[in-house]
Amino acid sequence: MFTKTSIRIMELFVSRINDSFSIRQASQELKKPYPLVYKEVHKLLNEGFLIKDYRKLISLNYRENFSELAYIESLRKKEHFKRHKTAELFYNDVLRAITRESFILLVFGSSVYSQKPGDLDILLIIDRIEDVESKEKLLLNIAGKFSTRFDIGVISVESVYEMLAKREQLNVMNETLNKHIILFGAENYYRLITNARQ
Repeated sequence: MFTKTSIRIMELFVSRINDSFSIRQASQELKKPYPLVYKEVHKLLNEGFLIKDYRKLISLNYRENFSELAYIESLRKKEHFKRHKTAELFYNDVLRAITRESFILLVFGSSVYSQKPGDLDILLIIDRIEDVESKEKLLLNIAGKFSTRFDIGVISVESVYEMLAKREQLNVMNETLNKHIILFGAENYYRLITNARQ
């Protein structure tokens, strides 16, 4: 279904959910030949993975294809783990510690693009607001095992909706839209964004 080039294109668009690109801009960002990017972008537009606005700028269609978006996010996660082993170890510990609840776990901010970040910014999104404090303690305990500094945030789904409703305001959810690596729960992340931005 996806070619190597279409995967690279999708990785660009999922990494910058709020941004729109011309095909030329996408080609320059990816350092790929324009004709190749043009052909692949049009395939992705026809398949509904990307959408074109009235200015002919292209952006991610995050309202559909959740499984495919999750697949692209999983590829980004694997690449991130190659560069940041601590993030992978932390992720594995969290999966062992939280076994029953539904959640979304992501790395965001400067730690996404920096080769040697000063700290790892981690966000956990959970269903119930009453569990925020206990989950934050749990993640802080897990983070305490590592020499890397962690900046841990835990928020409820309700808080996500409030933050995403304020599109122009600088808040943790709006920051994740363009600087994130989803470690767990990618389909739910895209569902949340879709529901919050109707």
